[in-house]
Amino acid sequence: MGTAAMGIENCTCRSEKTFAAFERERYNETVKVLRQEVKDLESENAYLNRIIKKLTKNKK
Repeated sequence: MGTAAMGIENCTCRSEKTFAAFERERYNETVKVLRQEVKDLESENAYLNRIIKKLTKNKK
């Protein structure tokens, strides 16, 4: 209950996870999500560039 009211440092659980470990885990999860988003955007960008090249080829 302490976590809900005052943050992870007041957690009364019997977890072995420290505040630093908890923050590191959240950080790593966020980095993983953002890296995937960048990868998806790069893939979309490459796809769109191929479409643009095809369209400009046909125009000439």
